[in-house]
Amino acid sequence: MEKNKYRTVSVSVLIFGMIGLSLAGCSSKNDAGGASSSVPTVSPASTEMPAPVAKKEAVTLKWYSTSGNANLPATKTLLEAYKAYSGNTVELETVAGDGDVIYKKIDIDLSTSGTVDVIPLQNPIIHAKYANSGFLLPLNDIYKDAGVDYEKKFGKYLTKFSDKVYMLPTGAGTWAVFYNKKIFDDAKVPYPKGEWTWDQYVETARKLTDSSKGIYGSSFPDYDNTFYLLAAQRGISGYKADGTSNYDDPAFKESLQWLGDLGNKLKIQPSWLETKSKKIPYDAFMNGKYAMQFTGTWFAFAPIDMKTYPRDWKVGITQPPVDPNGKNMIGITSGNGINKYSKHPKEAADFVNWLADNQYKYGGSGTPARVDLTKEDTDKIFQEMAAKFPAADGITTEDLKDVFLTPNLGLKPEKITGSIAAEYGKIILQEGESYLVGQKPLDDAVKAIKSRADEAIEKAKTSKN
Repeated sequence: MEKNKYRTVSVSVLIFGMIGLSLAGCSSKNDAGGASSSVPTVSPASTEMPAPVAKKEAVTLKWYSTSGNANLPATKTLLEAYKAYSGNTVELETVAGDGDVIYKKIDIDLSTSGTVDVIPLQNPIIHAKYANSGFLLPLNDIYKDAGVDYEKKFGKYLTKFSDKVYMLPTGAGTWAVFYNKKIFDDAKVPYPKGEWTWDQYVETARKLTDSSKGIYGSSFPDYDNTFYLLAAQRGISGYKADGTSNYDDPAFKESLQWLGDLGNKLKIQPSWLETKSKKIPYDAFMNGKYAMQFTGTWFAFAPIDMKTYPRDWKVGITQPPVDPNGKNMIGITSGNGINKYSKHPKEAADFVNWLADNQYKYGGSGTPARVDLTKEDTDKIFQEMAAKFPAADGITTEDLKDVFLTPNLGLKPEKITGSIAAEYGKIILQEGESYLVGQKPLDDAVKAIKSRADEAIEKAKTSKN
C-alpha cells in the first residue's frame, strides 16, 4: 500500500500470492487488467451465472492491460475461458510498463474518443475521475435489461455516482489489525477478536506499551487518510453539496487531533515527528517491537514471508476497530467500466459482468467483491490463504473470513476522491503534518486545509471550463 500514498486494490491480490510487494510513490507497481500469476487459481464456483448477452454474431472487444499482465499465463487462461463462455474474443490493448502508467495512455485515448471497450479501474480515485469526467458509460439500464441484480451481488462494495453505476467491482481491499502474540502474552492481555472500538484499541495499546523495553502498543502508517480516519469511518464527505471543501466539518478536526494524541500525548506509538525523523519504515511491525499494527490487509504478505522477516514470535490478525458513530471499516474496490464510445456496449457489459463474477478464480482481483458467494466458495479462498501463514501463528480460515469479509461492518471509502483527489491528499499531509509536529495550532492547520482545498477545487473547475 503506501509506502504507497494511494494503493490499488490489486495490491490485495498479493495477499493470496504472498510473494514480493513493491510499494512506492502514489501507487503500487501492480498491473491493471488481466490476472496475476502470483495468485493460486480457485476452482470455478458453483454460483449460478447469468446467460451471456444474446448476439447475432461474435464480436471482438478490447481491454486495456499493462505489459506485465498481458504476458501472464493466467491472463491468457482467463480470456480463453470467457471466449468459451460467450463466443466473443477479448484482445488486450497493451500499455508498456506497470501500475498507474497505464492511465497516461487511457487519459489520452478517452479524451479523443478512443474505442477501447473496457477500462480497468484500479482504485476509487481513478473510478471517480473517469466517472465525473463523463468518459464512462452508465450501466444501470444495460444491466437492468440483462437481468443482472448488481445490488444483490455486490452490496456494500458497489459504488454509485449520482445514483449511476459505472463500474462492477472485481476485488476489494480493506484494513485490519495485525498483532504480536508474544507481547500480548508477556503483558497477560487477551488477544483482540471480533468487533471492537477505537477506545478499546487505545486502552489495549496502553496496557501493552513498555518504554523500558522499547515496545509500543500501536503503530499507524504515515498515510494521509489516517489524518481523517474517524471522519472516513463515519462516511463524512470531503466535499460539501456545493462542491467546496468540507474540511471544516468538526469530524475532520477531531480525527486529526485524535491521531496526534496517539503519539504526542498517550505515547502508545511513535509520534509523527519521530516517525519522520527516524524514517520508521512501513513494515517496522515485523521487528517485534510493536504490539499492534493498523494497516491494509495487503500487509499479510509480511508475516507470511519468513525469509525476509524471520521471527520467533507469532502473529495474529483481527478486524479494524470502529468508530461508535458508524460501524464501518474503510477500504477500496477495483473493477472495470466501459468506454462510453464503445462500439459494442452490451457485449462489453457482459464481459465486465463476467469478470466481476469470475476474475477472482483466475487470481486477478484480490478478495472477491461479491457478497453472494456460498460458504463453500469463501471457505476455499480463505483455506488457501490460511495455509500460507506459518502453522505456529494459528491463523484459521474463520479468522481470515472475519477480517477480510467483515460481514458485521459496512464499508466506507478510505480516501477522499472527487475533483482534486491527489492534490487534496497532498494538502492534508502538508498542513496536517504542520500540526502533528507542533508547527501550527490545530485550528490553523484545519483552516489551511479547507482554504487550500477550496482554491484547488476552484482552479480545477476553471480549467475544466
